[in-house]
Amino acid sequence: MAIKSLVSLLLATIVGSALAQSPVDWQPLLDQQNLALRQVVQTMQMTRGAAVGAEETDACFDWYLDNQTAINEVYYKEYNGCKSTAVAAKKLLSEQSALERRDLLSDGHSLCSSLAACESNSDGLKFFQCYNKASDDNSPNLFNITVTSERIADKLTISYQAINDTERVCTTNARVKNVNDLSTSRAYLNDCLLGEWSPSEGADQLSESRMLPKQDSEPIARMLAFKTIDRL
Repeated sequence: MAIKSLVSLLLATIVGSALAQSPVDWQPLLDQQNLALRQVVQTMQMTRGAAVGAEETDACFDWYLDNQTAINEVYYKEYNGCKSTAVAAKKLLSEQSALERRDLLSDGHSLCSSLAACESNSDGLKFFQCYNKASDDNSPNLFNITVTSERIADKLTISYQAINDTERVCTTNARVKNVNDLSTSRAYLNDCLLGEWSPSEGADQLSESRMLPKQDSEPIARMLAFKTIDRL
């Protein structure tokens, strides 16, 4: 029945509102569902001489809701793929700076141990003489800590910014594709309600065209990490 289509779409809209709270941008789905809901109302208000009957209307919306779900499942994978690649690239950069990290920790522990050894001196003069000697002996380490940490922090800041920019472009492109596919899906729904197209004519290509081959984010992240380093 046509009323069944209306109830189904209302439920989908309510569920979609909950999905809008997730990290993935589901707003395009909500917008398209609102437009589709208005089309259902208009269809129900048409006279008995409408282009399609109740069964055809149900078929239109069964296809529409399934197609919307398929489109957004692909969008979810693409969106999270962008996020996963960025996380993997940052992790790889951290691994590549592990040697410098270890050297800095070694210098830091050496400096701290030398200064901590002075704490046992209760005599004021001996304490400050100990601190002075320890800091003087470890001045090369302190200098290395300052210079190296600043250099690596600056390099990683630039690299992270490049990764973040790439991630933003990736998620934006995924969202634009999602909006376009949702609009196309709604156009098919409109044609279906007008009797100009039916699901049996085959629009499965809409969802199939959005299915991408599964990719491992690690090689992409590695390429991105090396690319950011080469810029420095």
